[in-house]
Amino acid sequence: MRTVSEAKASRRDHGNVTAQDVADRAGVSLTTVSRSFSDAGLVNEATRERVLSVAGRLGYRPNMAARVLAGRRSNLIGLLVNNFDDPEHLDLFRFVSSEAQQRNYHAILLNVSHERSEIASVDTALQFQVDGLLVAASHLPDQLAQSCEAQNKPIVVVGRRSLRPEYSSVHCDNHAGAALVADYMHENGVMRPAFIGGNADATVTKERMAGFVQRIEELYGYQPVTRLAGVNDYDRGHAAAMELMNLPKPPDGFFCSSDLLAVAAQDAVKPRGGQEIQDPMIVGFGQSLLARLNAYDLHSVSMPFEKMVRAATSLLIDQIKGGSTDKTEIALPCDRIV
Repeated sequence: MRTVSEAKASRRDHGNVTAQDVADRAGVSLTTVSRSFSDAGLVNEATRERVLSVAGRLGYRPNMAARVLAGRRSNLIGLLVNNFDDPEHLDLFRFVSSEAQQRNYHAILLNVSHERSEIASVDTALQFQVDGLLVAASHLPDQLAQSCEAQNKPIVVVGRRSLRPEYSSVHCDNHAGAALVADYMHENGVMRPAFIGGNADATVTKERMAGFVQRIEELYGYQPVTRLAGVNDYDRGHAAAMELMNLPKPPDGFFCSSDLLAVAAQDAVKPRGGQEIQDPMIVGFGQSLLARLNAYDLHSVSMPFEKMVRAATSLLIDQIKGGSTDKTEIALPCDRIV
């Protein structure tokens, strides 16, 4: 800990402790101090530990604003999301933050949901001068994309295939995962399969619906009933399932493109008014926390979510440090239905 005399001396002589104070006390250059807090790989471990120890005693913290004003990296990456109703985003931000911190970076959350305008999100990203952008949202604002491109800041899409050929992406094989669901339903005697998806324009919805429909056609000789809720939302998913359950011959198997929609469907098909109705099979996607709740105990396609998010975060930081924006696409296989 910093002694009282050291604290008083630093306040008297400098007002605030500076990087130069740390360099003088540790007997290293100003550059070494800077690198000890940013690019640890450029400083040997013993020197870095000495610098951080001295900084801790003096109460020094690097000034992020000064780094940005000096035209240097901010060591910040932006995580762009647009649906805070999905509890999966809690794990998303946790894994991004954890992986970034292991690489001496930090993540900030950028919201482009309907509660906040795209302009406000773009302004936030530009204000913090993020070094790169991780896109988990289904939509990337043009102004933000253009700003990153103009400043040669890389963009990596996580959780879905990138619709733009210049962006790298890390995602799971949605098409194959959805085909697994069709096989599972066929093996377990489902006769009238149905699909409920979210946003019709979302890559994830399109790929999961296409994989399911194609495999159902191969197995059954006809297409399944499909409904799109318009967004990955509980209320919309519940309404879509209710609509299907009111058909003259309702489905006896639902494949939902997310666990959130699957939970909504399961609530919708519960017996009503004392009626004895055989429960249809309901399968979600992602094996999220919702799928593991005892109250629901959903069937769900297991995918390597943490591995996918960490890989995307690491890829983005590699591109930031290497100065390369060459496209890389990583598709991870889905595991099984749990």
